[in-house]
Order: sequence, then C-alpha cells, then structure tokens
Amino acid sequence: MSAQIGSDMMNVFLHRAYYRSSQFFKIIRARLTHDERTLVESVLRTPPQQALFDRMPAIDQRHAVDLLNTLRAQGHHHPALMQAALLHDVAKSGAGITIFHRIAVVLLQAFRPTWLVQLASDAEGGLPGLWRRPFARYLDHPAIGAGWAEAAGCLPMAVSIIRRHQSPVPSSVLDTLEDQLLMLLQAADDQN
Repeated sequence: MSAQIGSDMMNVFLHRAYYRSSQFFKIIRARLTHDERTLVESVLRTPPQQALFDRMPAIDQRHAVDLLNTLRAQGHHHPALMQAALLHDVAKSGAGITIFHRIAVVLLQAFRPTWLVQLASDAEGGLPGLWRRPFARYLDHPAIGAGWAEAAGCLPMAVSIIRRHQSPVPSSVLDTLEDQLLMLLQAADDQN
C-alpha cells in the first residue's frame, strides 16, 4: 500500500516538475500574436483590466492565453471564467518570482509543503528574509490578484475564482456555478 502511495507521489512530482520545466522553454514563444491580443481585449474590455494583463511578463501572458484557449476549445465561454483565466496569476508579476522559484515551489509542495509555508512566513523579517519574499508572494498571489482584479472592475465571480484558484474544491461540493467554473479553471490550468 505505501509503495503505491510513494509511486503516486512520484508521478505527481514528475508531472509538476515537467510542467514547470516546460514553462521555462515556453519563454522562447511567449509573445502574443495580433489575433491573441484582440482576443484578450475582447475578454478584458476596460483599460484597467487590460493594464493588469499587460503588467504580467510575456511568459505569464502566454500561459493565460493558452489557458483561455484550452477552455474555449472545450466549449466554455462564461465571461467570469474567461476573465479569471487571463488574470488568475497577475499577482505573480513584479514580485521577483522567477521560473526557479516556481520550480522550487513545485518541489516543496510535493515533498515538504510545511517548508514552503515556513519560508513564506519568515519573509517578513528584514534583509535575511528578503530572498524569501517571492515564496510568500507565491502563496499570497491569489488574494492579491483578486484585489487587483476587483479594483480593475472585473466581474465579481471572476474576482472570487481568482481568489480561490489555488484552493481545492471537493468534488462533492459543486453546488454553485462558481464552484463548477473554478473546477474548470483548475483542470485547464493543470493542462497548461
């Protein structure tokens, strides 16, 4: 029994490590096409919403558009889901979260999640904690991004989905449209 659990954990780890490593190589093709930019502007219709998207690095914009396209290809077009797809990781921008931090987060979440929480909680203390701030920002980015999305005038359900996008939703609790949209976002995010 424990061998199976260990094997399952290793498969999850390998999948996540591959995912994060492949993100590094997506930098090469991170620029959006004119048609993709038009698509972004059709979802994020106001200048403040577009400014939020524009503050993300090219790799995060690429990820967001890929996520949006995955959802659209699956037949999902709910406006709140589309906004959340484009802005769910907006608070990672400008926080010093590099691809190396993201890979470290995946490894820590897979093998030592308590260490990640410890790193993040120690980030408040002066210069020694300065290198730890990206870990704290990584853990806090859903709440921060939701606040920014709300200030930019995004749909209330999109704001809530952004706030919850890293939180597990038990499959037995899919009572609301928001929960269903959140599950769709999370599944598509895992694919991208």
